[in-house]
Amino acid sequence: MKITPVDVRQVIFRISFKGYDPREVHSFLISVAEELETMVKDNALMKVKTEDQERVISELKRKESAVTDTLVAAQKAMEELRLSSQKEGELVIREAESRSEEITRSAVRQVTQLQGELVNLRRQRDLFIDKAKALVQSFDKVLEWGGEKDV
Repeated sequence: MKITPVDVRQVIFRISFKGYDPREVHSFLISVAEELETMVKDNALMKVKTEDQERVISELKRKESAVTDTLVAAQKAMEELRLSSQKEGELVIREAESRSEEITRSAVRQVTQLQGELVNLRRQRDLFIDKAKALVQSFDKVLEWGGEKDV
C-alpha cells in the first residue's frame, strides 16, 4: 500500500474508550514505516544512480574536452604545416628563380665570350688568308721574276 503525505494528513483514527484504537495506529505506523523505508531505499538508489550519471557526464565532458583539445591542436598543426609548406614552396621558387637567373647570366657570359672568340678567330682567319695571299703573290712574283731570267 502506497502512502502519500495526503493520506497521512487525512487519516482518521477511531476513538475507543481509552483514545485511538492502538491496533489501527500501530498498523498505520507500520505502513508509514514501510513506505518511508521504501522511499529511503529509492532515494538512496536514485542518489547512487545520480552520482553514477554525474561521473559518466564528468567523464564524457573530460573526453569531449580532450577531443576538442586534440582537434584544436590538429587544426593548429595543420595550419602551421600549411604555412611552413607555403614558405618552403616560396623559398624553393625563389631559389629556382635565382638559380635560373644565374644560369641565364652564365649562359649570356659564355655566349658573349664565344662571340668574342669567334670574332677573334675570324680576324685570325682573315689575317691568315691575307698572309697566305701575300705569300702566294710573293711566290708568283718570284716565279715571274725567275721566269724572266730564263728568257
